[in-house]
Amino acid sequence: MKLKLIPFGFLFCICNAISAQDSSVFSFQDFYKQVVNYHPVSKQANLLTQSAKAELLAARGAFDPVISTNYENKTTDGKNSYTYFEPQIKIPTLIGVDVKAGYDQSDGIAVNNDRIKIIENNGQYLPQYGQYGMLYAGVNVPILRGLQTDSRRATLRQAQYLQGLNEAERVKVINKLLLSAAKDYWEWQLAYEKLKLMQLSYNLAENRFNFISSRIKGGEDKPIDSVEALIELKRRETLLLETEVEFKNASLSISNYLWSNKNEPLQLKATVYPSAIGTELKKISSDSLQRMVNYTESNHPELMKLQFKNKQLQIDRKLAIENIKPQLNIEYYPFQTYSKGSQNDVNNIFNRQYKFGASFYSSIFLRKERGKLQQANLKLKNIDFETQLTKRELVNEVFANYNNLLNLEQLIGIQDILVKNAITLRDAEQTRFENGESSLFLVNTRERSLIDAQIKQAEIKSKYAKSKVQLQWASGIRLF
Repeated sequence: MKLKLIPFGFLFCICNAISAQDSSVFSFQDFYKQVVNYHPVSKQANLLTQSAKAELLAARGAFDPVISTNYENKTTDGKNSYTYFEPQIKIPTLIGVDVKAGYDQSDGIAVNNDRIKIIENNGQYLPQYGQYGMLYAGVNVPILRGLQTDSRRATLRQAQYLQGLNEAERVKVINKLLLSAAKDYWEWQLAYEKLKLMQLSYNLAENRFNFISSRIKGGEDKPIDSVEALIELKRRETLLLETEVEFKNASLSISNYLWSNKNEPLQLKATVYPSAIGTELKKISSDSLQRMVNYTESNHPELMKLQFKNKQLQIDRKLAIENIKPQLNIEYYPFQTYSKGSQNDVNNIFNRQYKFGASFYSSIFLRKERGKLQQANLKLKNIDFETQLTKRELVNEVFANYNNLLNLEQLIGIQDILVKNAITLRDAEQTRFENGESSLFLVNTRERSLIDAQIKQAEIKSKYAKSKVQLQWASGIRLF
């Protein structure tokens, strides 16, 4: 009597159709978009851009015009000894020159002589009482130290470079997040493939057990024939339960990356399943590899960070060189207009003059300044060494990941052949069993080999999908 069993391929199609009916597919690209847009780490990384802008705004504040005023008043025996009112505006510039303008007003019977001894055209001094005012405007110009750069301009330049540095850090952080997310996604997809295979395996064993049990009830087979079928059924039921737990836990790992636009964590529904799109072969040519290497050497986030740090250190070195110079500042006020109002009349006397001054400062040994310069030079050498080492390591990592990708491509080809041969052997053994020429034990053995080969095939494809993302990440290409 021939035993007719449901074909393996037919059951596989049934399992796929059933799993697709009440479920929705969550593709890899949709998953990526969700992570980039709403994951807290991604949002934290975006704050780096805002932080750099705030730093730049603060640095530009050093060049804001400043309004200041001074007011002093003294009264003796009910009489106004003096009243000084001195408003001033100071405007720093990007070339190091400070522009100043103001108005000094003095009033009282005991006004300081420096404020009231104003020479008129006839060479006589004004009386030492009444109200006096001086409107002035001029500049403060650094001649030596501070002419090319100073701490304010250095801070501004470094804040500008900080924008590029923080952007590189942002790309690095998000890329690292997406790499981790990609690995977990393909682990989830692998768990799903294994679950489907175990469901199929269990359905086949259950079908055989029911078929043999019905034959035993009809007296066509001996009861002992159901023992092998029952053992295999329970074995596959155990494996099915294990893969179900594995898939549920993988789904929980995926849920860690899912957040709403309101910063609320989302839970992956049990009816949502991954897509296999992304596990297909995508060969990378040698030209594409070389473009990746070129990109790595010039645009990798790690190297970009080092380049911007180098530029910031160059600013420190330039400032250190500038500080070695003596400090010589020139003050010149070409516009000073004085006015005097008498206590008895309202006549004003005007006289236009100019004011010139200079200040000089220099350390004798310049040990502090020379030490700062030496430190700046050493930091630049250190970051040059670090850049060379990092570039070499990153390029080698790209080649290593590329080699791993090529190896997985070969393994996929080999495993495809093994799966096809395992299907051929399993189908042949099942045909022999249906013709009464084989045993259930041999059929189960062939099926186990086939399931193992298919699981191995799914594992290699999952590694291949992860390796493609790993290669992009290693080259520094943005994953978002």
